[in-house]
Amino acid sequence: MNFKKSLMLPIRTKLMIFFIVLFFILSSLSLFIYYNYKQTVQQYDHIQERFFLLNDVSQKSTKTYEAMDSFLNKQQTSDQKQYEKSRQELLDAKEVVKDKFQNDNNYISTRNYQNMIDSLIEESDLAVAAFIEDDLEVYSAKQKEAFMLVGFIQDQTLSLLNHDLAMFHTYYGAITKRNENMQITLLFMFFATFFTGVFIAYLFSNSITKPIHQLTKSAREVAVGKLDGQKLPESNDEIGFLSKTFNQMRTDLMYFVKEIKNKSEQDKLLKEMELRSLQNQINPHFLFNTLNTISKCALIEGSDQVYRLINSISKLLRYNLGVMEKPVSLSEEISVVQEYFYIQKTRFEDRVNFNVNISKECLSLQIPILTLQPLVENAFIHGIEPYEQKGMIEIEGYSEGEFIILKIRDNGIGMEKQISQALIDKSSNRPSKPSGHSTGLGVKNVLRRLELFYHSKEVITIDSEVGRGTTIELKLPKIIEEEVAYV
Repeated sequence: MNFKKSLMLPIRTKLMIFFIVLFFILSSLSLFIYYNYKQTVQQYDHIQERFFLLNDVSQKSTKTYEAMDSFLNKQQTSDQKQYEKSRQELLDAKEVVKDKFQNDNNYISTRNYQNMIDSLIEESDLAVAAFIEDDLEVYSAKQKEAFMLVGFIQDQTLSLLNHDLAMFHTYYGAITKRNENMQITLLFMFFATFFTGVFIAYLFSNSITKPIHQLTKSAREVAVGKLDGQKLPESNDEIGFLSKTFNQMRTDLMYFVKEIKNKSEQDKLLKEMELRSLQNQINPHFLFNTLNTISKCALIEGSDQVYRLINSISKLLRYNLGVMEKPVSLSEEISVVQEYFYIQKTRFEDRVNFNVNISKECLSLQIPILTLQPLVENAFIHGIEPYEQKGMIEIEGYSEGEFIILKIRDNGIGMEKQISQALIDKSSNRPSKPSGHSTGLGVKNVLRRLELFYHSKEVITIDSEVGRGTTIELKLPKIIEEEVAYV
């Protein structure tokens, strides 16, 4: 028995996983409490950071103005450098406000705040530039504008701080509410953890006891001869390995029993064919010699049609008495069917026409002997002979993917649906009775031999309608001679 390699999960490992999962649940509870505490502290730090940020901007705007004023009064290079440094720090602080303070709720007020900072820097730069160019009137006006802007920035800073304080008050109420909800949540999680642990323990124990009960039940079924029971579930532990082995054992037993039945049925069919063939032999050597003598006499007397007819009968008889165990090519079957066609054409003349249209690639297909002839005979005897108009029997063969499709089609009287279904119904055991000059093998016999030959259940379909003829379709796998397992 061959099994696919898979990672086995021993029961001991499952037990360790159970305790790890339980530990993970308890740890998750602790992490939940820690996360909520950490989130509260982070939000508080965030608000505090916003307060410090606004205060820092206010101080740096004042410091920038003072550095500019000191430069204008003292006219020292160090004061000018200090102004440039303070100016850059204020610009950096403004960008921080944009990134960390501005949001959808305070967008307008924060944007005005940033514009004030830009205006302060612009007025300060103009005042310094005018001072350097000795434009007293301009730098004095710009200095006053910068001073006023510092006051506006401080007022706006207080406004923004008051707005955040109001938000902090709301946040404090939310924290209080969250703490109350957390107490309820912790109580719920405690019970959830308890019941989850119990549930996991139940699943773990059930994963061991249930497969054992199923395995015991299936073993008792096999002991009393029931091989087609439900397949056992296959897990990846030691019990799963036992279930997998048991399933494979039951499958193998079913296969071997089926093979024995098929072999027995096939032997029965062959014996039945051999018996019927023996019943028709009537000293075949004497009959062949007699037919050969008659055909030679007909040839000497110039009767070519009689000669050809006797040859066809002889070939047909010899083929029907051949070795039944060995398969033949489709080409050989077609050759014999054409001899049959010739005999019936001679008998009925223009009343019936025959047509064979087989692709060359199909002719080497191996099939059981006497497959097509019984089907053609069935079409002629039951479809064409009772038909009062001109009849037609056609054999068509072509390749379709991995299959060869053969169709035996006639335009005869057809049959009712229940009759065509009965012909291919495997549950019906009614034997086919020979009719007239038929071989007597019957559609059921042909169907069963094809199933055993190709090991397939979907080989033949019948499409028929009363008054519109019948089409028998064979769907035969493309197998080479070495692959045939006809025993």
